[in-house]
Amino acid sequence: MRKWFSILVLAIFLAFPSSAFAQTKITLASMNVQLWPEYDQPSMLVITDFTAAANTKFPVDVNFRIPLDANLIAVAAYAEDGNLINAVFEGPTASGEWQVFTVTLEGARAHFEYYQPITFSGNQRVFSYLWDGDYAVDAFDMRVLEPADTSSLTTVPKLNSISQENGLKYFKGESVKLAAGEQFTLNLQYNKTTDTLIASSQGVQPSAPVDENTPGRVSLNNYLPYVIGGVGVLLIAGGFVYYLRSGRSTSKKSRRRAHSTNTESEEADEELYCPQCGTRAKPNDRFCRVCGGRIRRAEG
Repeated sequence: MRKWFSILVLAIFLAFPSSAFAQTKITLASMNVQLWPEYDQPSMLVITDFTAAANTKFPVDVNFRIPLDANLIAVAAYAEDGNLINAVFEGPTASGEWQVFTVTLEGARAHFEYYQPITFSGNQRVFSYLWDGDYAVDAFDMRVLEPADTSSLTTVPKLNSISQENGLKYFKGESVKLAAGEQFTLNLQYNKTTDTLIASSQGVQPSAPVDENTPGRVSLNNYLPYVIGGVGVLLIAGGFVYYLRSGRSTSKKSRRRAHSTNTESEEADEELYCPQCGTRAKPNDRFCRVCGGRIRRAEG
């Protein structure tokens, strides 16, 4: 009997490895979910930060489910200095009405983001968030960013705490403790008169007034003398080149004129006589003016 019992226990262990048992015991010390409607896209940006319980043994794989129509855009872990770094994860893959992805945690804190469509009906927007309850959470927090040009915003359950940060309005609820398998739903509804996104309405503003003394700013006044000096050098260099070229051209023309003049002078000084009657001919004569004989010229 004991032999068969041992075999049965071994079979169960092989069928369900120890990691599977450990997976069901994972507890999240905290989970902070932020909903940013129409932030930089006409959809809902869902930002989730979570921390594993202190007794968690790392590395460990943690599975999360997100809606089937969601678009997972980031999975990261927190380094010791508090900065986000890329995390090792697999998925997401479709599983029924959900998408599932697995994060390999090397430390306690991690982060993921996804976009999910918002339902539009004229000026009214409706959205519903659901935490599926895969893990127990000691402190579950929700925070909602108010969109631009919003005339009213309501949530169920109601988020009573309101804060202003960098000119933006946030609604926050009280922390709740959730058992494993216990779901949390938040329904959001608001009216919006324009399609303005928060990121585009905020724009990029300088942290301090920008003037000519701002580090990194290029001022024309500071560099104007150098610009004028550079233009002057270019003009002088151009004039010098033009002078050299014009001088060479004038010299060549002078040499050509001189050569032509010398040739004409030589032709003018040459004495020509008719070979028939001996009469002296003029420089341009081709035939003798007396006997009509051809004037012979010396070949040059």
